[in-house]
Amino acid sequence: MPTRKKPATRSKAAKKDPALRQLAQLRKTVKGLRVKLERETRARQIEARVKTEAQKARAQLASQIAALRDQGRKLATNLKSALGDASKRDAARQQALARIADLKAEYSKKTADLRSELSRATAELSRKSEELKKLAGEAAHRAVEIIRSDESYPAEAQMGGSSELAKEVSPQEIEDRGDDKEPDEEQ
Repeated sequence: MPTRKKPATRSKAAKKDPALRQLAQLRKTVKGLRVKLERETRARQIEARVKTEAQKARAQLASQIAALRDQGRKLATNLKSALGDASKRDAARQQALARIADLKAEYSKKTADLRSELSRATAELSRKSEELKKLAGEAAHRAVEIIRSDESYPAEAQMGGSSELAKEVSPQEIEDRGDDKEPDEEQ
């Protein structure tokens, strides 16, 4: 659009004519009001933009707060269950320790009983072993005596003294010979 040139006489005429002066003043007022209105519309647009952004931020913040609240509830529930589990585990641990103590006491008692029984059995075994050793020695001596008496008996029988030997053998010797046969039969 081409720009119009204002006539120079107009300002002079406006000074002289009150209507023109008033018209110029109104134009000036309209121009000021237009500028003011443009500023207000820009300010309102900015306010509206800020308001919508604030609403968006508020909505986002509310959703984040709700999510955090849910997470807090879940964490509280998990913490309560963890504390409950910890107390259950502690109780189970205490029971296990008590059971272990009972088993240790029972083990030491049984061990002591078994040791005393083993020592008794060992003592009995050594006593019987000594007794068997003694009996074996006596049996060996009797066997030697019997063998010697048997060797001397046939020699005397050949010489003709068999009747005398039969008289000389005492009932004790016969009994000793009978004892020698019993251990051989047992073996």
